[in-house]
Amino acid sequence: MKYVIATIGIGCAGAAMAASHGGGWTLEGFETPESAYYEAGSDQIVVSNIATFGPDGQMDGYLSLVTPDGEMKQKDWVTGLMDPKGMASMDGKLYVADAMGLHVVDIASGTVDETITLEGAMFPNDVAIGPDGAVYVTDMFGGAVFRVMDGSAEAFVPAGSLDLPNGIWAQEDRLVVGSMGKEWLMDQGRIEGKGQLYAVTYDSADVTTLPGAEETGAIDGIVEIGGKLIYSDNPTGEIVAYDGAGLETLTTTETGAGDIGMMGQMVLVPFLQGGKIMAVPVE
Repeated sequence: MKYVIATIGIGCAGAAMAASHGGGWTLEGFETPESAYYEAGSDQIVVSNIATFGPDGQMDGYLSLVTPDGEMKQKDWVTGLMDPKGMASMDGKLYVADAMGLHVVDIASGTVDETITLEGAMFPNDVAIGPDGAVYVTDMFGGAVFRVMDGSAEAFVPAGSLDLPNGIWAQEDRLVVGSMGKEWLMDQGRIEGKGQLYAVTYDSADVTTLPGAEETGAIDGIVEIGGKLIYSDNPTGEIVAYDGAGLETLTTTETGAGDIGMMGQMVLVPFLQGGKIMAVPVE
């Protein structure tokens, strides 16, 4: 895509450096970081590093560990991945979307227990875990959402049902899915049109657009803080809140804001091109 895929191979492998600003912090030293996820059970932040995007990179993708106060804990915690992206955790396991499928990582040991195949998926992207323990994975280029239960995957929202679904967040009664745009123009390396926020029911996978969140931008990650959905707009770096009726830009970071995570009242923002993550306070 114009703002992600075309630049995704540009990593920053410099020394890890943390800097504080306004109650938050910035940590450098990552290689094309796509997602930053606070794993509450172990009180640490996991960062997915794509490194070299696509098959040319072989298996150089990896996961890093960061302390809550912004210090690099272990840069190469889990290695041998392809293009790791969004993450979610449950019962001591970390679920990681990758071009290879859905990795299941044992958090205590840092080993990959298994990789679940997402048959037919074109671009596995983000992960959320529903109230019943089902794991949901967006397939951006396939326009689908997969559901994984008891180690078996199925297409929950069929291919072609959604426009470039990227970020996903699980609420008690529905999934919320963010779209990057209307269409991926492969020959031009860019995305056409603005994305939106979808609601997807658990029982029947019915899809609706959330009112006031139509044609919002290029939505990447989604979290929920203080009863509001908060998402990152990838090309602009804006962090935007949705309150059920309309949108409010909370702050603007930098271009290339990827799949955000949440830690208390802070949003964790990775920057693919910048090779860093920021912890940004929000209200």
